[in-house]
Amino acid sequence: MKIFRFSLTFAILASLSCLLVLTWLLLSLISFKTSEKDLLAQKSEAGRLLLATFIHLLPEGFGPEESPGPAQRLALRLASEKSFSGIIVVGRDGRELYRIADSKGVDGKLGEVLRTGTETAALTGDGRFVSRYAPIREKGEIVAAARMTLSLAPEYARLSQSIHIFMAYFVLDFLLLLGFGSYLLSRCIVLPIKRLLASTGKIAAGDLSCRVKVPGNAEIAALAESFNTMVDALRKKRDEVETHIRSLERINRELQSAREESIRSEKMASVGLLAAGTAHEIGTPLASIMGYAGLLRDEIGESPEKADYLARIEEEAGRIDRIVRGLLDYARPSRTEPEEVDVVELLRSTIDMLDRQGVFRNIEISLSEGSSVPRPSTDRHQLQQVFTNLFINARDAMPNGGALDVRVLMGGQATAAGQVQPSSVIRGRRRDDFSKAFSAQVIPHEGNRYLCIEVSDTGVGIEPENLERVFDPFFTTKEPGKGTGLGLAVTARIVDSLGGRITVESIPSAGSTFTVWLPVETEENSNP
Repeated sequence: MKIFRFSLTFAILASLSCLLVLTWLLLSLISFKTSEKDLLAQKSEAGRLLLATFIHLLPEGFGPEESPGPAQRLALRLASEKSFSGIIVVGRDGRELYRIADSKGVDGKLGEVLRTGTETAALTGDGRFVSRYAPIREKGEIVAAARMTLSLAPEYARLSQSIHIFMAYFVLDFLLLLGFGSYLLSRCIVLPIKRLLASTGKIAAGDLSCRVKVPGNAEIAALAESFNTMVDALRKKRDEVETHIRSLERINRELQSAREESIRSEKMASVGLLAAGTAHEIGTPLASIMGYAGLLRDEIGESPEKADYLARIEEEAGRIDRIVRGLLDYARPSRTEPEEVDVVELLRSTIDMLDRQGVFRNIEISLSEGSSVPRPSTDRHQLQQVFTNLFINARDAMPNGGALDVRVLMGGQATAAGQVQPSSVIRGRRRDDFSKAFSAQVIPHEGNRYLCIEVSDTGVGIEPENLERVFDPFFTTKEPGKGTGLGLAVTARIVDSLGGRITVESIPSAGSTFTVWLPVETEENSNP
């Protein structure tokens, strides 16, 4: 059911009419009260003058048996007037000396005038009459008092007539204002608003190409301009929404792919944990096999064929042992022993150790550090295992030699992982990092700052389809027998246990950069 509403013209005119009526009532009340007060003051002054004239005409020694003479003639003349209501004179003893047309008689005011000798005036209770009181003196002494009463009926009749004239003018003015105001409102406000309403209907129907041009004052013109601006903004927002919808559809497809990849990684991790559980059972008989193989070597003599068989047994048993140790390193929880570690010194010692073993043959190594590198509180031995795994992986990615660049710097100074090349892709260890490439220069994580250790090689790189799987257990791109797929999985697990994270950036055929982010306490968050 449609709600009934008044039109804008009616609402405005009704409001103006109410204001006009209220204003008229207020002004009328003030005007009538002022006029009434003035008329009463004039009537009272006229009564005073008439009473003074009457007293002046009274003869000296005036008594009850004497005729007032000229005063009598004045009183009779006044009695013929409609506004005259009587006059009375009383002596000092309160006796009535003279009265004409007075029906009120002696009152208390006359006695008060005899006592005080003060002229005064009074209104009757119904406000229809005004009385003037005055003393009569002879030789400076009060000998009598007089009262003259005048009717206010003529004055009230005059006020009533003024009210009728004022009402007639008000009604005429009211009608003229309503007619002229209705015309101005319709031309200046209602018609432009109707045009705006028509345009909003077109916009609601989906037509965002319409524009409004309405004449009128500054406010209406500004409203029209704002309306046109709104239409332009809506058209722009619609285009942006359509673009966002296409982007969201693409992101949903990517999220679905990432979800499937995450489920696959979790399944692979569960398989790794299950395999690690069985590794304990494999380890014991494997140790026996390797021990018996060592005893058998002393007994085979000079038979080359048997020696070859035994070497193959020992090689495969060693391979099984490496797989078992990798499974244990990945699955078992490790206990950390944190201490302040000089990361640069640890990197140098790890590089020297591997270099003496011939790991970095035909590889050029550089180690650089930023300014004011802090010492993180972490486990030295586990961190060395992380660097060892990353260095060996870098060596394997450069079979024909190359360059290994190691940089140590604070997260806010990052250059490799903080400034991504257009053709590179960055992925992290954490599940959240799979949905958005990690590229922040400073990692906001629990109020910490981070120390970055970047290990960059000039090797073959990692294909984009393999980049998000490099930290999965048992995933490897190496030839069978040359890798177990547990090195980076164990590395990522160690970094996670140290409270950090590891990310990888790679460009196929150009090299890869692994970045280890370790939390460090700064002076701001170390001091309470």
